[in-house]
Amino acid sequence: MRWFAHRGASDQFPENTLEAIEAAIPDVDGIEFDVHFSRDGVGVIIHDETVNRTTDGTGRVVDLTVAELKQLNAGARFKGSDGPVKTTIPTLDEVLALLAPTNVKLNIELKTDTIRYPGIEAYTLGRCHAHGIEKNRLIFSSFNHYSIDTVRKLDPGVETAILYPYPLYHPEQQAKQLGAKAIHPDYRRVTKGDVRLAHAAGIEVRVYTPKSVEDVRRMIMLGVDAVIVNDPKGFKASLSIH
Repeated sequence: MRWFAHRGASDQFPENTLEAIEAAIPDVDGIEFDVHFSRDGVGVIIHDETVNRTTDGTGRVVDLTVAELKQLNAGARFKGSDGPVKTTIPTLDEVLALLAPTNVKLNIELKTDTIRYPGIEAYTLGRCHAHGIEKNRLIFSSFNHYSIDTVRKLDPGVETAILYPYPLYHPEQQAKQLGAKAIHPDYRRVTKGDVRLAHAAGIEVRVYTPKSVEDVRRMIMLGVDAVIVNDPKGFKASLSIH
């Protein structure tokens, strides 16, 4: 089973920051992070459509320029053992530059399920190409399956995966229809039957985000291919996996 860090090592550092992403590199097979557009069309790494939850600012990401976003403290609300952390919202280019020299896979979630961000698929693919990141290291995922279709049409050689939060009728069939190579369900929604049918169809199953070691053990028993977790290092240590 493979390990992906969810928004980087988000138990140790503020999620989706360079610090969280860098910290995860030694312990994982892949790192998941989220991409939005700023007002001036720059790819930025943050989960929510607004900056309210994770920074000391307010407002929608799409309404703020990258310069305005960079002025915010992306660690202001982080509840770490050492107290508040001062850091910034990274751009997509900053994250790609950090990860390009490594061997980890990049699970890039396109956050188009609320705001469509026209052109973000082509933009993100283009930036990955500009940083020299090989296609076999890329996984594009989204809750908006139209984005998955767009990525596949732009570059059929790039792996895609469909995200879904609730039970989905034959998700392996929907993945096959879209040309996706994987399904990324909420760990609470996946069953052994889902895994069996997916594998029979040649589809991988990567679940997000088991919250405990017991959750991860259950995923291993179900036969999933990967877990996307906040604390890969801690979970692996508890499971004596090196």
